[in-house]
Amino acid sequence: MFVKLVSGDANPESPEIHRQEAKILSELPPDAPVAHLLEVYDDGNWVGLVLEDVPGRQPRLPWQAHELNRVLDALDELAARMTPSPVAVPAFADDPLGGGEGFALLDKIGFGQRLDPWVERHLDRLVHLESALADSHGETLAHGDVRADNVLLTDDRVVFVDWPWASRGAEWLDLVLFLPSVAMQGGPAPWEVFGSRRHARPARAEAVTAVVAILAGFLVSRSLEAAPPGLPTLRPFQAAQATHAVAWLRERTGWV
Repeated sequence: MFVKLVSGDANPESPEIHRQEAKILSELPPDAPVAHLLEVYDDGNWVGLVLEDVPGRQPRLPWQAHELNRVLDALDELAARMTPSPVAVPAFADDPLGGGEGFALLDKIGFGQRLDPWVERHLDRLVHLESALADSHGETLAHGDVRADNVLLTDDRVVFVDWPWASRGAEWLDLVLFLPSVAMQGGPAPWEVFGSRRHARPARAEAVTAVVAILAGFLVSRSLEAAPPGLPTLRPFQAAQATHAVAWLRERTGWV
């Protein structure tokens, strides 16, 4: 078994995150490529999840081409397997990352010289872009937080772990949310990968750009906030990922 346990004393938000993951895992089908939930402990402060111990490892970093291709193929299969969504979760379009207002928060608060010059120059346009969420609707269950540290490779399958942020959306949603982290960790740029994937080909360009904007706005704004209790490395990690999300947004918009 694999056990993860959190306390509200260390981080007030963590127990509810574990409860949400437990709900999602409990509703997934038996053949889902996940570490299956075996038991839950919840005393109101401490929340523990007892999970299947998966005999696998995380991908090697920097990303190796053959391992990345395995994960990308598994994401295609996951999207097909999770359509329609077997779990009742909110639609991404109704409750996107950070409410879809990351750039709006930057515009309201301002971070002065801490802002990327391109973001500062186009902030008004970026606020509009993230608020005009085009058609990313769909009935696919998206993991919402696929990264190398949330993937396990076994001899014959790819397993996706850590599911508290799942939502319903387009079949390509997980791919968009995943690719900036790939670039951050030594893989190819997002635009070198996205168009070649099966679920990306029918995607509307405006919808994809809007989701990239929401992700970039979320990462940029969160990376400039104070570190949450017990998670001192989170903000630098978000900042590194934000760099590649913003670069993808620049590539997609063509704004100079």
